[in-house]
Amino acid sequence: MSPYIKIKDVNIYYEVKGKPLDGQHPTLLLVHGYLSSLFSFRDLIPYLEPHFSILSIDLPGFGKSEKSKHYEHSLDNYAETLLAILTYFNRDHVILVGHSMGGQICFRAARKDPKRVEKVIGLSAAGYMGPVKKQLRMATKIPFFPFFLRLYFQKYNAMKTFLDVTHDPSIITEEMMEGYKKPLREKAFYHSLTRLIQDREGDLTTPEVGEIEQPVLLLWGRQDRIVPLEIGERFKKEMKQAELKVFEETGHLLPEERPKEVAEAIIQFIHE
Repeated sequence: MSPYIKIKDVNIYYEVKGKPLDGQHPTLLLVHGYLSSLFSFRDLIPYLEPHFSILSIDLPGFGKSEKSKHYEHSLDNYAETLLAILTYFNRDHVILVGHSMGGQICFRAARKDPKRVEKVIGLSAAGYMGPVKKQLRMATKIPFFPFFLRLYFQKYNAMKTFLDVTHDPSIITEEMMEGYKKPLREKAFYHSLTRLIQDREGDLTTPEVGEIEQPVLLLWGRQDRIVPLEIGERFKKEMKQAELKVFEETGHLLPEERPKEVAEAIIQFIHE
């Protein structure tokens, strides 16, 4: 079976792990965050495999998926893409699991289709951000902007970034850094990132968040410096059916920092 499917005229890389996608077991769709890929779930998936059918994807523009200049890189279109993937695999009653930006995308998909999305799990889910600043969007119109964006990323301090997103520096390995940095070496990625800057609208508003009907599990690191815990607390307050579990001495990369504990929380939430 090809590891790519064509959705919305773009090739999307995916992996299937755990139980077969036959409808006999709960299905999880894993959605990564900004500047990431399904690589970020590699330590979490083994704990989930005995219990679920697991479908993980690289969002268009990220990881091994196509870097299209024509795909609309808005959060709303990403959510529509998730629902189209469910249609492709003929899956209903799916549990969406999203990390960071992926969590915001999952919330949008759940709001759009409460019949097929049964539950949602947000891992340090992004929220309550406004649209990209007008000045930055205007800058993307400058000729060769993707080239300058690539130069910027080549110079940025990757280790400092990892120290910012994790609480315990000891989990940072060469394999981990290489896995995150590899997609950033692809020239086409910067065209997709430019489109994301142009297309990314603001996150769901408070009234829209309140329209999410499904049970939601919010998992957070108390020391998250990227999406602070107060975002999770606000989600819990404004969602109809949300519970919040906080992990101590944990930063933003929950799937990397607390894979076993996160898996246990997911299993309990789905089976309760």
